[in-house]
This record gives sequence, C-alpha cells and structure tokens, in this order.
Amino acid sequence: MDDLGWRSVLFVPASRPDRFDKALAAGADAVCVDLEDAVAPAHKQDARAAAMRFLAEGAKGDGGGGPDRVIRINTPRSVAGMRDALALIEARPMGGTVVVPKIDSPEEVCWLDQLLTEAGLDLRLVAQIETLRGIDQAAAITAASRRVSAVMFGGLDLAAELGVPASWDGLLYGRSRVVHAAARAGIPAIDMPFVAVRDADGCRAEAQRALTLGFTAKMAIHPGQVPTINGAYTPTPDEVADAERIVTAWKDAPDGVIQVDGKMVERPIVLAMRRTLARAQAAERASTSRRRGDAA
Repeated sequence: MDDLGWRSVLFVPASRPDRFDKALAAGADAVCVDLEDAVAPAHKQDARAAAMRFLAEGAKGDGGGGPDRVIRINTPRSVAGMRDALALIEARPMGGTVVVPKIDSPEEVCWLDQLLTEAGLDLRLVAQIETLRGIDQAAAITAASRRVSAVMFGGLDLAAELGVPASWDGLLYGRSRVVHAAARAGIPAIDMPFVAVRDADGCRAEAQRALTLGFTAKMAIHPGQVPTINGAYTPTPDEVADAERIVTAWKDAPDGVIQVDGKMVERPIVLAMRRTLARAQAAERASTSRRRGDAA
C-alpha cells in the first residue's frame, strides 16, 4: 500500500450527505464520512447507503483529484459493524480507505482483511486505537495486515476508559504507544481531534506538540480547523532548505559524520531530514491533487 501522505482528515457525519461537498472543498487531504459515533442507531441504515455512495462516487468521478475518500465503519464487534462490512462487499467500491474504530486485537484486522480479500476489494484500512486493550496490542494491530496503511489515536474514548480528562498529560502514554507501533510498522500515525473548534491557537499548539512525538496528521471535526492542521504538519521553506542542504552534504560523507553550519551531523539526523523532505513532498502532492479536483 502507498503512503497516504495525509496531514488532515476531516470528519463529516454519514447522516448528513448535504455536507459532503462542503467537506470535500475544505482543503483537507482526506474526508472521512463517519458511520460510527456521529450517527444515531436509528439513522445507521440510511447513513450506510450514503457512505457507500460517497466511496463509489470518488472512484468513478474524481479523476485522481480532490481529497482521499474515507469512511469510518462501526466496530467489527457490533451488529452495526458487521452490517457495514457486508455493505462494503455488496457496494464493491473500486478504491478508498476504511477506518476501523475501537480495535482491541489483531484478529479483528485479520477478519476484515480476509473478507475484503475474498470479495476482491482493494481497500486500505486505518486502525483506530482507542481502548486499553488496543493500546496493549498496538504493535500487533499495526502489523496484522498489509492493508493497514495508518493508525489513528482515539484519545476521547481512551480518556473515558481511563477515567481521566482528555488532557495532554493524561493521554501521553497512549499517544506514545500508538506512535511507536506506527513507526515499527512503517506507517503514519494520525492524532486525535482538537475539540475546541474555535480555538485555532490551541489546535495549532496541540498539532505541533503531537508532531514532536511522531504524528504526521491530525483529525479535524470542523472545516475551519483544516488550514491550521495543514500548516502545522507542513514543513516551512526554511526547514525544507535545511533538510536539503544536510541530505545533499551527506552524500559526500566519507566517514559517516559531517559538519553542516558548525554542527555535527550523523545518520539519525539525516534520516530525520529525509522524513522532513518526505512530508514536504506529501504536502505538495496533496495540494496538487486538490487543485486537480477543484479544476475538474
């Protein structure tokens, strides 16, 4: 599976198809139509049909432009989640990504993988880890299938299970476990949403703080958060220039150690600079894709 290259994932309720176009135009790298927490049980059936149309329309009509289309199903341990999985198989979308929430074990990932493989569907999976059991099994979950293309940290549910506020300190251990599992699997880690939708400074600060842990993307719950999140996860021109200078200088290093701007540079620093360049390239690809989508 290809690197997703996301910085922002904007969520929209599957029960509100009237909001889908606005979400797609918000500038997010991915738009996730949510069948889980955002939809009341009485509305699941209609919302499920709308979500399947959302995936199908993306595969048929976006010409490779616009944000990636994603749906979040219900946990596979629920009747609603099993119905979501069957609806996917019946709808047969040609592409897209499926977020699987509240994963407790690698077996849940393997079960979905086997269903999608039997149905011949080339869908990516994003594992959302947000339970105590899921945190304990994070490394096994991220390694359970090649379909797992990213991992999401669901801090609100985890905080509720822990009985603590959804604060940075209270969730630091869980965040760190998820990032470590993602790094071990070689996939991106996506941070939880910032719930104060009008607090752009707070959102930016949390996104930058999560970046220092290893997250490269963040969920958004309002279109107004998207520019803030994209900016936080896009390297600045100065950061890109520094990274390019170090990576270029390293190519000529005979002994594996060089000096750049008076500072000693070894392999771990070069790897970090390469990651910076990769994030910049992913941001540019996402922007180019959105421009193609806008022009279509």
